[in-house]
Amino acid sequence: MEPQAHWERLGHRLARMGLPQVPGQRLADHAAALLGGCEGLTVLLGLTPAFADLGARVEAFDATPGMIAAVWPGDTALRRARVADWRALPVQSGTARQVIGDGALNSVPDRAAVRAVLAEVRRVLAPGGRAAIRVFTRPDPAETAAEVLAAAEAGRIASLNALRWRIAAALALGPAHEVAVADIVSVVAPLGDLADFARARGMQPDEAEHFLAYRGSPARYVFPDRAVLEADAEAVGLGCAWVPTEGYPGADLCPFAVLGVI
Repeated sequence: MEPQAHWERLGHRLARMGLPQVPGQRLADHAAALLGGCEGLTVLLGLTPAFADLGARVEAFDATPGMIAAVWPGDTALRRARVADWRALPVQSGTARQVIGDGALNSVPDRAAVRAVLAEVRRVLAPGGRAAIRVFTRPDPAETAAEVLAAAEAGRIASLNALRWRIAAALALGPAHEVAVADIVSVVAPLGDLADFARARGMQPDEAEHFLAYRGSPARYVFPDRAVLEADAEAVGLGCAWVPTEGYPGADLCPFAVLGVI
């Protein structure tokens, strides 16, 4: 297991990323609107600061204390963060009015974990409750890694952050739709120095730091097709409707999955 200092460094880096990885107030307001204002208990999968107050009471969960220390804006009488596995939440069945997450169905190692998280979402939701989870999906039609690189070289990708996730989605082939994040760095080697590449195309060169942090990482993520996630949700008793997001690079591939018990 990685030491806590590793997760603290990762958390500080994530906090500086911005969109498409880290949502702000506009996406928080969007999520609240989708869920009817967020009354009652909110279960938050992860520690997204913009989502920390979306509910009369918020219980946030992450796997490591280091991430809580680095990212969470602090416990109050109305919110708190705890260490827990999203596949086994310390939440009573049927008590959450809403479940919210950002990338929570991507940042797991395989589709079995995706289904297990979805099953927990169904278990904790109260009757009539809903979940809104922003998901980084694969495009339709799917791209190859070579096509993504060509688009970046031609200036058709707005940021290194968006490039990183486009490559991840291209590598996450079915049926598993998994990607080893260390492979993402290997794919961009032909672009040369990423900071210089970004400057030449009007991107933010500082985003190269986030990209190269994947070197040697053992992490694996899941980037599903929309139909795949719909099937995994249905398998555990959840219906899935897609609601697009907008206003930032890569938004077309980052819709909200709005989930409800069927």
